[in-house]
Amino acid sequence: MTLSIFVLGVVQGVGYRPFVARLAEELGVKGTVRNNSGVVEITAAADKQAMENFLHRLKSQQPSGAQVARVVARPVPEQQFADFRIIESSRSNAETPLFPPDLPICEDCLNEMRNPADRRYRYPFISCVACGPRYSILESLPYDREGITMRDFPMCGDCETEYTTQTRRRHAQTISCLECGPQLLFSHGEETRSKEDALQKGISLLQSGAVLALKGIGGYQFACLPTNPEAVERLRQIKRRDKKPFAVMFPNMESIRAVCSVSEEEETLLRSPARPIVLLGKKAEPFCDGVSGESRFLGAFLPYTGLHQLLTDACGPLVMTSGNLSGEPILIRDEDVLNLEPDLLGGVLYHTRRIVTPLDDSVARVICGTPQLIRRSRGYVPAPLFLEQQAEKPILAMGGDLKACFCLMQGGRAYLSQYFGDLEEYASEQVYRQNLTRMERIFGISPAAAVCDLHPGYRTGKIAEQTGLPLLKIQHHHAHVASVMAEYGLSHCLGAAFDGTGYGTDGCVWGGEFLYCRGTSFERVAQLSYVTLCGGDAASKDAALTALCYRFAAGEETDDPRAPMVRAALNHRINTAESSSMGRLFDAVSALLGIRSYNTYEGECAIALENAAAQAKTQEIIPYPLDFEIKEDRGIMKLDQVALVQSIAKAVRQGVEVPAIALGFHLALARAVQEVFRTVRRKNGETVAALSGGVFSNRLLTEECVRLLTEDGFTVYLNSDVPCGDGGISLGQAWLAAQMVPETDGSQWSRKDG
Repeated sequence: MTLSIFVLGVVQGVGYRPFVARLAEELGVKGTVRNNSGVVEITAAADKQAMENFLHRLKSQQPSGAQVARVVARPVPEQQFADFRIIESSRSNAETPLFPPDLPICEDCLNEMRNPADRRYRYPFISCVACGPRYSILESLPYDREGITMRDFPMCGDCETEYTTQTRRRHAQTISCLECGPQLLFSHGEETRSKEDALQKGISLLQSGAVLALKGIGGYQFACLPTNPEAVERLRQIKRRDKKPFAVMFPNMESIRAVCSVSEEEETLLRSPARPIVLLGKKAEPFCDGVSGESRFLGAFLPYTGLHQLLTDACGPLVMTSGNLSGEPILIRDEDVLNLEPDLLGGVLYHTRRIVTPLDDSVARVICGTPQLIRRSRGYVPAPLFLEQQAEKPILAMGGDLKACFCLMQGGRAYLSQYFGDLEEYASEQVYRQNLTRMERIFGISPAAAVCDLHPGYRTGKIAEQTGLPLLKIQHHHAHVASVMAEYGLSHCLGAAFDGTGYGTDGCVWGGEFLYCRGTSFERVAQLSYVTLCGGDAASKDAALTALCYRFAAGEETDDPRAPMVRAALNHRINTAESSSMGRLFDAVSALLGIRSYNTYEGECAIALENAAAQAKTQEIIPYPLDFEIKEDRGIMKLDQVALVQSIAKAVRQGVEVPAIALGFHLALARAVQEVFRTVRRKNGETVAALSGGVFSNRLLTEECVRLLTEDGFTVYLNSDVPCGDGGISLGQAWLAAQMVPETDGSQWSRKDG
């Protein structure tokens, strides 16, 4: 009998065709296998028993990295084959493809790289069918050598033999070696080196305290010793990054456990194929203060390339951070790095394999026992999320301007882009646009509609308008809650959406919102009371300015030299806005307590406030009693933040310990969340809770909210596969749009069910 078999899922770039060929040869099945756009297509001829065994094993077995969604077989006219062969790929299948993210170096390749008798001994770019770069070097599907940047490196005879015979590298598209593949190069000024000489030079420089640029999978990185204060300070000068903590790459799990507390779930996340940076609690301060001295956590991760492993084996833990200037996209072109800061940079370790997709390292944590992404990029992109909701037509969701990330939704699959940073930088917007065009082309998705944020000034909104597609605008915090609903297939919930800023339906600045969501609709059932802030965008960085506005709203006096100017601006409504922002409240409290008064990076003041509260818990300091007054105004509950600030200012005047006030503030907010949810439940019986928005990056607050709500009978959901911050809102936008249809001209949208 002869069957035509289609295998759907993540079956390209993972050695699936060699797996099929080995299986067929073992069972006596003859025929062919090939990639066909997004699927693997098999023509198989065998007797009935062998064919049944073949189909059974295709459905029950798969190589590492593959994710088989369906195996579809149908009879075709009988054909005769002499053997089983892997044949040339085709591009005729219309199925939307699934493609794996970049894969970390596997144990087999690690062992070969460390074996002096192996021909790839100490080859930094070793890979096989189960590991190596994938999406970062992909130019077109199907996934063949000519469709990736490895086509620039013709195979040597030995690699050609491995590629065509029964080896671990049979049809490994990234196959290469010390003779024919990308080679490690070192450059600094007029000095150049290659191969092992380049590696030894790089190791020597790192050990002596230099900062190196090195070319990773998805872009350049900067590396230095975390124990050398001068090196870390030079790195901060190169990055133009004052205080934000750096991540550290460790050679193995044992070295991580030596300095961090690691739970079973955190170890699983560290070892996962994505190899993300994982935020771990520090046992002590293992490195110099410049690495992450102000944080309770350390971003730790394991090597995911041969080069990383060789460097950390020789040097021990290394600061490993994205190779970009603060706020700008990660650098991927050699020419942009080779002349970068020659007086501060000790040199560049690189190679000539082109990177076509920039991918920062992903960042994750475990909270309430569940993994949660903070930055979704290398290791996760372009794998889609599979949703219960189906989009009848392809949808483009633009996300927001901060932590920008778009989403292409087709059927029940949501393809989220990598993290792009903030689109206020022109270079970031250009990378966003380029990768949108590229992802649409690679996956063959042609959007029929677009959806963006309600904010009239967002760059993502302008880009959406330029597409000419029917356009739907979604309120920012509704998209936050909807992102949780999309992840878990919720049809209704009560959501708390806390963040720094989002354009409200009333034209005010929202950010401390409680939304009752059903289907595609939402009702604002509670909020932080409005406070008038001045300074425009400056308020998001200048916490002292924000605190002044809160002082005046609370009737508090101050001797701050800016007070007369700020009071005049507020009185005359000059560059002011009404704000219910939870993020600005955290900033104001941090400044009022004298903890931190300026955000040199996003969330710095709020993080410092959380650290003070955590210190109180650790030292068993009794929290200062604080509570939000909750009043109902025209059917909406208002959490009185002005009265709370008055109580905090009074405690400061009385000399109450700062950590006690900080902890009291966190606990008061968690109790207020519980009280709002209880009140809404009494009215409509809702017991499903969703927490989203950047403020829920605060571990102490999130864990306390989850504890109180769970004990009170609520089922609580948090973002997991997408960030709780703005990096996840494109999923919520797409999920809502999938349930709606535009009128002919796209000016009005309605629910599919009417």
